[in-house]
Amino acid sequence: MNDYVIGAGAILTAGPNASIAVATLHAQTDSAIAGVVRAAVVDFESTSPEDLSRLVAIATGWNMHEVRDAFVAPLVARGACALVDVFSTLASAAGIDEIHLFARWLPDELLTAGLAQRGATIVAHPLEAIRQAALVCAHGITRLPAPVRAA
Repeated sequence: MNDYVIGAGAILTAGPNASIAVATLHAQTDSAIAGVVRAAVVDFESTSPEDLSRLVAIATGWNMHEVRDAFVAPLVARGACALVDVFSTLASAAGIDEIHLFARWLPDELLTAGLAQRGATIVAHPLEAIRQAALVCAHGITRLPAPVRAA
């Protein structure tokens, strides 16, 4: 299984019906990539950050309690979250300074600079670097209060 990124985290849904659902991800990729990923954000759907509606954010070695306490709770406490908040909260919660992004889009300068100001960097990979993936979501989706927006 040395060519898999396996982690626990959450599915974040943006917009008026924003939600966070705890999830696990098993993503098959090259062993060179899998060997260095400690935390990742995966966008399976969007072609650009402007189209973003749902993300998967995970860290390796986490369990569901750590996800809720270290990642979900700080995001909910923020109220409104921009994309840079999701990346920086993930980096901080995982205790790392490098987040891997798997998407059909590249991070823009604003996201990269904002994250750098918070002490972290993004390593971008094309979504196609994931050959196959299994995403397991908790049964109950937590709906956030109306003023809360997840990025």
